Amino acid sequence: MEFPRKFYKDSELTFLWHYMMTIGEQNLPQQVLQPESLFETKGEKLVLEIGCGKGAFLCQYALNFPQNCILGVEWDAYCSNSTAKKIAKMKLKNAAVMRGDLFYFLRDLMPAGSIDEVHIYFPDPWPKRRHHKKRLALREGFLEQIYRVLKPGKRLFHWATDHEEYNTLALKAFRNFPNAKILQENNAEPTHGIETGFEKKYKKEGRKIYRSVIEFSKP
Repeated sequence: MEFPRKFYKDSELTFLWHYMMTIGEQNLPQQVLQPESLFETKGEKLVLEIGCGKGAFLCQYALNFPQNCILGVEWDAYCSNSTAKKIAKMKLKNAAVMRGDLFYFLRDLMPAGSIDEVHIYFPDPWPKRRHHKKRLALREGFLEQIYRVLKPGKRLFHWATDHEEYNTLALKAFRNFPNAKILQENNAEPTHGIETGFEKKYKKEGRKIYRSVIEFSKP
């Protein structure tokens, strides 16, 4: 059984949106998202970052590529709030953040053929066996939803993690998906030279970083 979810703009933070479960409200109207309405400017491309954390990559990307719009999706309230505040402080009109479960956000709200490229960096690896089902990249239907929302043509999915086992399983999932091809496996450079906060931290700790680029082909 699923609880209904409600999509709404934050009452205090300009660049923050929510898609959260609601228990007290029933028979909510079906919502159709117009992605361009999330931003204060129009962009040539719409980029999606899954798990944007405190916005290190998102904000730097928005600053470096003002012609594109980038939407970050983050479950954690503290991180999503921090990202929205950072966007406001940097006066980035081409960035926004949505707090909620990415899978349902894609499934319920994001129109088909609306995203140009996808980034997911250092997702929670959920290392304990009983938590493996929470691993987003391995979630049933996840890659199908990614494929659905991507625009036609050859579209890139940028992936990075420091967790070897999760990385191996994720790459296997990409490899087995009929419309995906791994272009760079475990040796890609930071996308556009931008390192995430976790990446900087893990490199200082001497951890191995697994970065890959996957291409989705869509007619």
